[in-house]
Amino acid sequence: MRILLTGGGGYLGGWVVPVAMDLGHHVRILDRFCFLPPSVHPEALFPELSTSGNLELVLGDIRRLQEYPKIFEGVDAIIHLAGLSSDPTCDLDPEMAHDVNVECTRELARQAIQAGVKRFVFASTCAVYGHGVFEILDEESPSNPVSVFSRSKLEAETALLSMASSAFSPVIARMGTLFGYSRRMRFDLAVNHMVATAMRQGRILVRGGGNQWRPFIHVHDAARALLLLTESPDSTVAGQIFNIGSDAQTVKVHDLAHLVAEALGGTTVEVAKDDDDLRSYRVRFTKVEKKLNFACAYALKDGIGEVRRFLANPEINPFAEHFFNVDRMKHLRALPVDAGGEPVAARFIPLCRPGLGPEEERAVIQALRSGWLTSGPQVKTFEDMFAAAVNAPHAVAVSSCTAALHLCLAELGIGPGDEVITSPITWASTANTIINMGATLRFTDVDPVTLNMNPACLEAALTERTKAIIPVHIAGHPCTMDAIRAIAAKRRIPVIEDAAHALGARYKGCPIGMEGPCCFSFYAIKNITTMEGGMITVNDATCASRLRLLASNGMASTAWDRYGRSAVSTPAEVVWPGYKYALGNVNAAMGIEQLKKFEAFRASRRRIAEMYLSVLADMEELEVPSVSADVEHAWHLFIIRLNLNKLSCSRNEIVHDLRRENIGTGINFYGLHLHQYYANTLGMRPEDYPVATDISNRIISLPLYPQLSDRHIHEVVSALKKVLSYRRKAR
Repeated sequence: MRILLTGGGGYLGGWVVPVAMDLGHHVRILDRFCFLPPSVHPEALFPELSTSGNLELVLGDIRRLQEYPKIFEGVDAIIHLAGLSSDPTCDLDPEMAHDVNVECTRELARQAIQAGVKRFVFASTCAVYGHGVFEILDEESPSNPVSVFSRSKLEAETALLSMASSAFSPVIARMGTLFGYSRRMRFDLAVNHMVATAMRQGRILVRGGGNQWRPFIHVHDAARALLLLTESPDSTVAGQIFNIGSDAQTVKVHDLAHLVAEALGGTTVEVAKDDDDLRSYRVRFTKVEKKLNFACAYALKDGIGEVRRFLANPEINPFAEHFFNVDRMKHLRALPVDAGGEPVAARFIPLCRPGLGPEEERAVIQALRSGWLTSGPQVKTFEDMFAAAVNAPHAVAVSSCTAALHLCLAELGIGPGDEVITSPITWASTANTIINMGATLRFTDVDPVTLNMNPACLEAALTERTKAIIPVHIAGHPCTMDAIRAIAAKRRIPVIEDAAHALGARYKGCPIGMEGPCCFSFYAIKNITTMEGGMITVNDATCASRLRLLASNGMASTAWDRYGRSAVSTPAEVVWPGYKYALGNVNAAMGIEQLKKFEAFRASRRRIAEMYLSVLADMEELEVPSVSADVEHAWHLFIIRLNLNKLSCSRNEIVHDLRRENIGTGINFYGLHLHQYYANTLGMRPEDYPVATDISNRIISLPLYPQLSDRHIHEVVSALKKVLSYRRKAR
């Protein structure tokens, strides 16, 4: 049988591997081997077995199964040991404990089913009984976990058993507390720890009064039991829970302490009542004994003797970090992932996420059930609400911000021979729209502080052929609009604001969008979303009518106008060659609900940005965003700039490091003049826009969205500090 053994480099795995191979099985270990002593290499863990050809070592993380596409190849059974395996370790980060112990178990099982692996033996714990409901507990007794560790194990059990089928046979092994010698030793387990303190300190301290019942099993016996469960027929074990241990080795903690003290001699036992340890479970093991004919070969005194012999070497420090899972985990959490450490965030924190709730769901369902999916009554309502939100006279809803920019340029008659100036620090659609209209794209460099269009550079870029200027309010910080408009006014050049990031921003007390034309985006991750969508705000009613006409295929009326409840049907008439850019009724219904929440969204974004600013401002490796005194930032993005002269790596390597820490980031944006098309086709050079070139290689956007919790903010900041500290140049 070919067995996939997760966590095979651990304390229990140190015995499962040789027991399995003695039985003739081929073993494939998946393990990070991160709990080994620094001097021990994974290959040295099983030196006498590694030459047999029946042992494979895969250095990998159970959380990243996608990186090992062949891990299930040829596998007949899985023994799943990998996980966080003590109360103190799980208490460090309950979210990480859930991710590793529950979600990774569920995903491993899901992929096992896809790969056709039937037998799945899961190493759980008798700690799921927690504060025992009854005096004597067996597999039918109710569980009552009282710790993060035991709750996570019980949840994983439940998940696995719910997946049982004729093609998948999960088996749950609820282990007693392990003891004894193993290749990868631990001294954070009760028996082993008592022996260590007795031998090194001449005393055993029993906490919590010592009256708690605990079941114990030698680590070698536990390994034998797991192999029995792996080899047994479905009719005996499939979909069942087995307590693994011995009735004879279920004892009270203070009795265990005296047993150790008597075996070693010269040891005092001190009982402290300094906490209320609710974990007390007197477990019976009749089922495994009768169904599998299993009996423990090692008694408590045997394990005590083994540990005593191991510690006879005075150079071994049983209190060293690598013998305690919680201490080792603390060390790993301080290291970057690529240096063998643990990610700061247990689960991936994305750069952005839409803030949707039941209100949007209901509104969308109602719109769908109305039958009006494209044009419909919600569009006009959304337009009116949006216009009021930005204090604009008119608003025209369209299918995207790209469509909004295109319509504004089309309304001006922009075409071949005309030049349009914009910023190179923007999304590609701003520039692509200009090029696709046959006009000439021109960039102007950006302000080194705000990343927005630099008015001083704008004036120098103007020519007689300049027919429009598109300033981009990058990240939600308004451009210096007075200066830009003054320059444009001298030559009577129209200004179209790209406010894709700027809903909620204010310039000198006035909302962005109040002076049109101004183009907004409702893409999935913007400050509000309609899934896809955009809006144009304008001051002139005639201009609004023309834009609405262009967005509706140049037709004088929409389908709602022609076929709505109170409409009198008339022929659809094209009065100008337009485009199909109108926003749909379903999208508008979502937008209405989003607008109702916008002030709360806005306040959350501001608070998160202020928290980032307060904790990152003193870091010499980066620069935080600066907000001009006369503006109110919309905080669509929080963009930091790395001081690469302080670091030993590139921006892209920092982004990679953060991703390994489970932190999502963005690069908003890499200057368009540096992209292949613009550089090669339009002959743009990095030195043409030196500020934009410089920041393109230094900027990183950090996660920012209303649902980002304080914990997540702390994790983002901790990961950033951790990575930058590790990558700091030596002085």
